[in-house]
Amino acid sequence: MLFIKRLVLFIIGFALILVLAFWGFKQNFPGKSIADALQTRLTNQTGIPVEIEAFELGWLKVSTPEVTLRTPKWLAGTPDVRLLILENIEVPFASVITSGKARILGQLHGGTIEASTDLLTWETMDISLDGVQLERVPLIAAFPYAFISGSLSLSSEIDNIKAIQQQQSRFPEGNLKGQLNDVQIRISGGAALFNLQFPELVFSEVMFDLQLGPLIAIKKIHLRGSLEGTIEGTIRLNEKRPQMSLIDLNFELTPAASLKEEISSFSTMLRSFQCGETIKVNLKGSLNRLNFPTRNKC
Repeated sequence: MLFIKRLVLFIIGFALILVLAFWGFKQNFPGKSIADALQTRLTNQTGIPVEIEAFELGWLKVSTPEVTLRTPKWLAGTPDVRLLILENIEVPFASVITSGKARILGQLHGGTIEASTDLLTWETMDISLDGVQLERVPLIAAFPYAFISGSLSLSSEIDNIKAIQQQQSRFPEGNLKGQLNDVQIRISGGAALFNLQFPELVFSEVMFDLQLGPLIAIKKIHLRGSLEGTIEGTIRLNEKRPQMSLIDLNFELTPAASLKEEISSFSTMLRSFQCGETIKVNLKGSLNRLNFPTRNKC
């Protein structure tokens, strides 16, 4: 009985010492220094300016209230703005201890984000988004003459994390799959677009399947709504001059009955691209100088 009492006292005393030691370390945790070092490293490795608020040490996690991604340095001539804002980011200790994987959890413009990677190999990274509201994303909200809303969910596996860390590769490589729901696109026209009035586009669902890399392969984009059909093709990225990136896209789209009425003024022009009711178009060129579209074979 005496032994049990002493054992209990020992455990309580040991636990108290651990708590006091942790509390002292927590109070002096160099969260700002770690955040500054990490944001400098990420900015240098990716070319995307990253801003990270000071890290906070908790009992079961390390967290930061905000991580911001700004306009990449290699987008010359583009205004410096905040593109994405990740909030309440945390790294739980449990997954590191049990599986050797680092998991990052957080919130992203009305939705959630999760990323994980194996700490031993750092070969791949799994990333998933769920319920991100497009209209709340600064990158999309900054589009001139356009309003875009909807919900985005996706999953991706990046295969060249180590190469990016070692600055042997600039672009992430891997697969990207997901979907958009309840999408609305309104283009207001304006002087830059010759004051043309464009109809509002509404999509109940847009599913996409891409292969990422210096050459982005669009395996399939499937649209359901104002336009029904698919988009396939490639985008060859130009690292030094992104505006010179080359696209080669094939569109096979059928307008819904309601849209046909709204685009009736364009019917003469569209007729040269139609096969029956379906528009079959190939679009090639650089992002800053597209060729005139050509009709694909019926």
